[in-house]
Amino acid sequence: MSGIWQTDITYIQLTNHRWAYLATVLDPEKRKVLGYKIGNTRTAELATSALQMALDNHQKPLIVHSDMGSQYTSAEFNIKCQNYGLKHSYSLKGHPYDNETLTQVQAAIGWYINFYNRNRISNVA
Repeated sequence: MSGIWQTDITYIQLTNHRWAYLATVLDPEKRKVLGYKIGNTRTAELATSALQMALDNHQKPLIVHSDMGSQYTSAEFNIKCQNYGLKHSYSLKGHPYDNETLTQVQAAIGWYINFYNRNRISNVA
């Protein structure tokens, strides 16, 4: 078993001013998306499908961490966690990063800056 997975929903504005929603499950230790689902509504099914994809293809974690959005506090999502023996932890309202230490934040930002400066695709020669 791995330690913890994080999950969230990202809002994506379409050219017609409508929205699409991307639910992802991330392994922060591996810095890898393990499961995802795209839909036109923010539902418990969207969040649960992303978790199921991750569970189908990866060794289950001990903990799944999310915000307190209705998708993640739903019975559907919590039953999925219970069925797989996963502990579900939540961020406090208005504090999505409350479970991150300064060391974790520094490492994540350092990694991103290194990626941004050295690895990303750029049109500048």
